[in-house]
Amino acid sequence: MSKIGVFPASGKLGTSIYTHLLTLVDPGNVILILRDPSKVPAKYTQAGVTARKADYSSPETLENAFDGVSHLVLVSYPSIENEYRFEANLMNEKVHRSAITAAQNSNPGISHIFYTSLAFGGDCTPLSSAHVMQAHLATEKYLTSMAYPKKSDGQERQPFSFTAIREAIYSESFPMYTGFFSLDGNGSEVKIPHDGSAPGIAWAKIDDLGEATASLVSQYHSGDPDVVSRYENKVILLSGPRVWTLAETVALMGQFIDRDLRIKELSAEEYTEEKAVKDVLQSHGPGDVPREWVTSFQAIKEGETAVVSEELERLLGREPEGFDETIRRMVKPKKLQ
Repeated sequence: MSKIGVFPASGKLGTSIYTHLLTLVDPGNVILILRDPSKVPAKYTQAGVTARKADYSSPETLENAFDGVSHLVLVSYPSIENEYRFEANLMNEKVHRSAITAAQNSNPGISHIFYTSLAFGGDCTPLSSAHVMQAHLATEKYLTSMAYPKKSDGQERQPFSFTAIREAIYSESFPMYTGFFSLDGNGSEVKIPHDGSAPGIAWAKIDDLGEATASLVSQYHSGDPDVVSRYENKVILLSGPRVWTLAETVALMGQFIDRDLRIKELSAEEYTEEKAVKDVLQSHGPGDVPREWVTSFQAIKEGETAVVSEELERLLGREPEGFDETIRRMVKPKKLQ
């Protein structure tokens, strides 16, 4: 039986994907690949899951990591930096390209990659104003170029297909879009380079995205021709059921902490100099990350994150959890501390 690999099988999305996947397929047909295999819960390895060691940051560990895997869930590297995530690194390759190359060179070779992309770029367009989206677009383009049996010069290559899943902006990531405002302090101004007006963001909960992605993977892996036809060599969007403006997002935050919050619109330059922004974002990669992150607000202004897709609900078989409910659980415990 062909096997499903998840790499890296860690982090919030990766863990959610494999946790749900293991309720849908035989654990003996799943290979979890991560930096520290000992972190895979014993109940899964005892059920037949294979755990292997590999790390995006150490390309040499990828060499045999995907052997025996036919369907690979490639969870994107968590960095804002385009160059580090996709372009040249050690041996002229970087993390996404290195993993894809290793999968192609594995034994007996990969047949399909599910790549977790990001929901900037509107309704799956190949363009985005957001710096954080550039590595995803480059990876999607590379997968597309590798997905067909003939190169432009007519030479045959190993059969290979993909599905790029543009995962919605996480509901749980709302602090990144609200100036890292402290819910525990006494302030009332949310300082961002945006006035809060429409369009906004079609937020979705991480675990809903993980569950839907696992459902897609298991259905595709089953070989159902209708499913394969729907997703083969496609870029799809998973987004929440409603678009929330940033003003509505901030108002909701205030509602849950019993405080009247308001947006103070900053210039891009002012935003990058905010202490809270610099303290958090500078740890997300090399380079001037705060300045790069400002471009995400421009993308929001242009409506890139305001597309509602029915695909998430279809794959879940139920309505996704609303942004307000997710935030209620996140914020209320803070208030009670």
